[in-house]
Amino acid sequence: MLYCRGVQGDPDNYISLLSAAQIETLRHVFEHKNSKEIARIMDVSPHTVDERVRRALKKLNVSNRIEAATILARNGVFDQVTPYQPLTYQLFDLGDAVPADEAGAGRSSIRRLFDIGSPFPTASQPANRHGLMERIIWPILIAFATILAFSALYSILVGLGRVLT
Repeated sequence: MLYCRGVQGDPDNYISLLSAAQIETLRHVFEHKNSKEIARIMDVSPHTVDERVRRALKKLNVSNRIEAATILARNGVFDQVTPYQPLTYQLFDLGDAVPADEAGAGRSSIRRLFDIGSPFPTASQPANRHGLMERIIWPILIAFATILAFSALYSILVGLGRVLT
């Protein structure tokens, strides 16, 4: 695990340098949201989000947004935030994630293979967070179901045609 270098000294000193908007923006970064998602939530432009992050990075003396969010999280600024599981492309651990052994204790590998989630927006998942495989599998499944439905309809119509003639 890599550790953030950050600002030395009392955390209250450098956290107090951040504006409320910068803290809120970094909270969303801690929740693994990208600039466009944060902009939609905060009703600002993605450029504004990026500028807030850049200024916060400068104030905290860190090199990337993950480090900045980690510093705030470790100092209790995000106590009310429950982070998502760290994504595979991220280099830094953003929170206390549940170990893989505990998380998948009762689930078989076959269950995880077919657990691809819904392709439609729901209350718990308003945005599309599917990976590449899910984006490939869903259209194939929908096409297969469509073929089955039309095959069944055709069989019914052929059967009715034989009965009526």
